[in-house]
Amino acid sequence: MTSPIEHALMVLSAKIKNKHNDTNLEDLIRKLAGTCTDAGFPGENGFNGDHKSNKEVAEITKLIEKL
Repeated sequence: MTSPIEHALMVLSAKIKNKHNDTNLEDLIRKLAGTCTDAGFPGENGFNGDHKSNKEVAEITKLIEKL
């Protein structure tokens, strides 16, 4: 089962593909959805910035910003 955020990202990626035919952005958003499950927020109750999933989310975000 996916989280609401993962589900929202998957719906968003489908809309981007269908309305804008942007497969690059669609793929990045799907990758982001799959990665965010294990990601957390830096601080006392989350993962720090060195956590593998947080690093992946940051890298995917950089790729999206470049589009």
